[in-house]
Amino acid sequence: MADVLELLPPRWREDRMLLTDRARWDAVEVLGDDDGVLLVLGGADRPNLFGRGDPRVVDRLVAGLDRGAARWMSVPRGSAPAPEVLDRLALVPFSTWDWLSTSVAPPADVPGERSVRRLDPVAEADAIRACLGAANPGTSADPTGPEEIGWWGVEVDGSLVGVVGAAERGGPGDARSWHVHGLGVLPGMRGTGMGTALTAAVTREGLAGGASWVSLGMYAQNAGARRIYHRLGYRTEAELTSFSPAGAERPPG
Repeated sequence: MADVLELLPPRWREDRMLLTDRARWDAVEVLGDDDGVLLVLGGADRPNLFGRGDPRVVDRLVAGLDRGAARWMSVPRGSAPAPEVLDRLALVPFSTWDWLSTSVAPPADVPGERSVRRLDPVAEADAIRACLGAANPGTSADPTGPEEIGWWGVEVDGSLVGVVGAAERGGPGDARSWHVHGLGVLPGMRGTGMGTALTAAVTREGLAGGASWVSLGMYAQNAGARRIYHRLGYRTEAELTSFSPAGAERPPG
């Protein structure tokens, strides 16, 4: 881990988002400086590209890449890669999204939180997937994934109507963080506070269990969700724009 961090300019060695994901990096090449950094992940053949910092600096770094097609690219919101750059990388606009984190437990007595229970991700895998299929079909989260820490759910009449999962990620030094994903509430149950209760429960358990912080991602246009997360103690750490190959339906896992 230390060797990977030493590749980063000093400003970025304590960046929560980079610390969270560093254990997943493979064949890392780092370009840039404290003003803006671009990570080339996975080698020269269709790498993932990830930028942090000043959008103008990141744009210059992306434009200067001597690469062909990329698998995926996420850069600071405000970045505007030129059409010819996107053509060379074989990418098109996909989404705008935010990355949030918290190291503070949610307020006490979040309504509905006591109804949330921890699920068995093996014995209840099919039920979790069925709920996700109806509530959050675009997620790449899966209860039996190798990085999963746990899954939580709410039931009505014996059936899951809302679920959320958490995966282990990096933290400072040898510490770890949790990343919340796969949050989904069935359409007929939305607006009841169930999503807030699920998020509060997994966040509280992660921090109580020693996570340095708990993080999550959300689509930028979901202003209502952002307000809820901020009320639970999350703060927005990064605002990003992602680019994908044409026809992609979901981000890489």
